[in-house]
Amino acid sequence: MNLLGEPAPTFDDPLGLLRACHERILGHCLTLERLAEHLTQCGADSEARQAATRIRRYFLLAAPQHHADEEEDLFPWLLQQPEFPVVLRTSVKNLAAQHRQLEEQWQRLDRDLAVVEAGRVHPLGLEPFISMNRTHVAMENGEIFPIAEGMLDTGKRASIGATMARRRQAQ
Repeated sequence: MNLLGEPAPTFDDPLGLLRACHERILGHCLTLERLAEHLTQCGADSEARQAATRIRRYFLLAAPQHHADEEEDLFPWLLQQPEFPVVLRTSVKNLAAQHRQLEEQWQRLDRDLAVVEAGRVHPLGLEPFISMNRTHVAMENGEIFPIAEGMLDTGKRASIGATMARRRQAQ
């Protein structure tokens, strides 16, 4: 029996870190849905304000780093690899473009959450932010990352991980 669960991925496992980030994104999407319901039942109480704060912190700080990890490190490398499937090349380019769309949707939702964080009930414009994130994560986790996992050698894995670590130290 493992009471502590799986250890968190480190920068030695950059795809593991990206997947863990995806799990946090999906978890925040679920919290957003619960928060909308909570606001109608309980108002903007301390629990609602704390949830809004946690979600805002994640999407304002960690999500941009996550997008940079993919757009500046993983995706360009994949597109340079001759063995990366031709059929997925357009998908990778579309995933990068989707980051801009997700960021636009986030800006709208962030304004709503800021109102809740300030202690006022406000409707949350959850869609299309939540559905876009779920679809985006499913594509990366289900199609792109498994292929990338098989292509990354130890050196490239270390290089991408080191760049991701530096990106976070610069913040």
